[in-house]
Amino acid sequence: MPRALKFTFNDTEFECEMNKVDRNKLYGSVSVETFDVDGNRCELATLANDGKTLIPHGGTAFAYINKDGLWVERSELQPVSLEGERLEVLPSSFDQVIKLGNTATVDEFLDHSVRLCYQLDYDDEVIAPELIDAMQKGRIFRFDFLYRDGITADPAFLMGGSAGELWMLVAKPASVDFVGLDQAAVTIAVEGDDEESDEFDFEMM
Repeated sequence: MPRALKFTFNDTEFECEMNKVDRNKLYGSVSVETFDVDGNRCELATLANDGKTLIPHGGTAFAYINKDGLWVERSELQPVSLEGERLEVLPSSFDQVIKLGNTATVDEFLDHSVRLCYQLDYDDEVIAPELIDAMQKGRIFRFDFLYRDGITADPAFLMGGSAGELWMLVAKPASVDFVGLDQAAVTIAVEGDDEESDEFDFEMM
C-alpha cells in the first residue's frame, strides 16, 4: 500500500498517497530467467570468500555491530559529529504535518538534480482549492523531505501538472562548475643565439 504524507496549506490539512514513478513504470522492464538442463528454475546464490560455501538468496543482511563485535539495534545508534558531539535527529516526514508556504523559482528548481519522482493522489473534496489554483499558475512549493528519521533532509518540490495532478520531486543541489575558454597564453620573445636547436618546431605543423 502506498505511503501517505500529510500537508497543510492555509489552515487546510489534507493527505496524499505517494506513487513512485520510475523507468520501469514508464518504459517497462525485462527479466531474464535461467533454467538447468532438467528445466528447473535457477536461483541466485553468492559464493563465500572460502570459495566453496554457497549462500542462497536472502541469506545475507546488513547489521550494526559495536567495537566488541556485538549486535546493535538501529534504534540504539546515536549520530555524532567528527568532534564526538551528539547531533539532533530529525523526524521522518511521514511522522509530521508538512506546512506548504515556501516557494521556489524556476531557476532555483533547475539548480537541483531530481533523483526521485512521485505522483501524489489526493481527495478533491479535502485539498485546498487555492493550492491547486496556485500550482496551475506555475507556483512551485519547496519543503524538506526525510523518508526516515535522520540528521539531514533532502530538498523536495511540489508542483502541479496540466491535468490537475500533483507531482513531488525529491532532489539534491546540483554542483555544476562554469565551463569557459581559458585565457590565451601570451608569447614573449626571448633574445638568444640563432643556432639551430634539436627541439620540435610547432610552427612546422
